[in-house]
Amino acid sequence: MDAASVDITSPRVTEILDKVKSVFALNGFDGASMQDLAQAAQMSVGNFYRYFPSKDAIITALVRRDTMEIEALFDAIRAAPDPGAMFMHLLRQRIEVLPLEEAALWSEVHATAFRGPDIAALMRAMEETVRANIIDALVRIHGDDSAEACEIFATRANFIMMLLHGFTQHRYCLGEGISPQNAADVGKLVLATLRDTIFAPPVPIPA
Repeated sequence: MDAASVDITSPRVTEILDKVKSVFALNGFDGASMQDLAQAAQMSVGNFYRYFPSKDAIITALVRRDTMEIEALFDAIRAAPDPGAMFMHLLRQRIEVLPLEEAALWSEVHATAFRGPDIAALMRAMEETVRANIIDALVRIHGDDSAEACEIFATRANFIMMLLHGFTQHRYCLGEGISPQNAADVGKLVLATLRDTIFAPPVPIPA
């Protein structure tokens, strides 16, 4: 079985991925052994290899599953009567509810992508999926699909992605070094910035 053939829709695979995430978040991808992962999944090492032949296969499955979940979120935006309100609702959840374990996990994924071209290609594909969906959401919110507007929306999409990534990684890196109240206040500022970015008319940034 290779990494691409892992059935990420399988309930058993989903259960395993949910159980091993904390091991990766705590020990890193390099520090987590297949034995550690099998133990977290409450399986023998031999049985674990039947589902995942390598740690790269697990990372690939995590990225593919996250991409599917992202697509589902943007499907909700497309189906909403008010796509702007739905977009802000989902962003608020990302800012206010995202567990630090998730931020730690994706820090590890990005680090692994830096070292491995296959994972890097997966991450680029996932980020392009996110970027394209944000642009589509902005087109729907503003009702403007002109080339000029789409170019502006592409810049905003990049900014939105950078802001979200930076906020979540910053919170993870600081850990207990930032108080809950301060984290909440920064989160409010991030959300206000996102709201301004999303709803501002699509006009070029002044030189």
